Amino acid sequence: MNGKVDAPQGYDPSMSAAPRRAARPRGRPPKGARPAPVNEMMLAAAEAFSIQGYDGVSLRTINDQLGVSRNLLYQRFGSKANLWRAVVDWAFAPFVEHLGSVDDESADPMDRLRGFVRGFIEYSATRPYLASLATLEGAAPTERLDYLYDNYVNPARSRVLSILEQLARAGRIKPIPPEVLFFLITSGGTAPFGQAGMAARMEIELDPENPDQVRVYAEHVAEILVNGIAIGT
Repeated sequence: MNGKVDAPQGYDPSMSAAPRRAARPRGRPPKGARPAPVNEMMLAAAEAFSIQGYDGVSLRTINDQLGVSRNLLYQRFGSKANLWRAVVDWAFAPFVEHLGSVDDESADPMDRLRGFVRGFIEYSATRPYLASLATLEGAAPTERLDYLYDNYVNPARSRVLSILEQLARAGRIKPIPPEVLFFLITSGGTAPFGQAGMAARMEIELDPENPDQVRVYAEHVAEILVNGIAIGT
């Protein structure tokens, strides 16, 4: 079995993809070299925090990875805690904004739910650090988790809850705990992108940089989850 999935007929949503960061040489840059762009710094830090965890990251190692002065991030942010918060804002604020932009509140609630699932997965495909950061920070109660949850996770969760409440009042979905669906979307739906090695061993034809393949995968996830809780389908 090669794991290939076929596109459902009639489906052609759009997605937003993030460019890959070009590799930079390690070590100190030549004197007077151009500093790393902000997005490049944020991406390097986001990937470091999402892989090594907060305690495993140092400003020096990120500076070295970027090939900039070892004091650059300290001079710019003052501390690792400030850098972490800046990274979370940089990574999650556009994500929450994207989820709002793809949600047509005048549409049928079932279509809104499908759109949320698709939008979440499509945006996450080229940004695996989002789910990884949430997973690592969600492992224990900390001030960092409070900041991430209050500012970004809960707004996304509230959007799903409002849709589910509409469907429940109309008697269109089964009485399941909403957290079950939320975790299936956020952790289960994005798993192939965060577990690229596992996906490769399964021979899944799913390139996160290929919008068509990601659309097909996102639609299949939406079909399974939405049809699974719907009544009368």
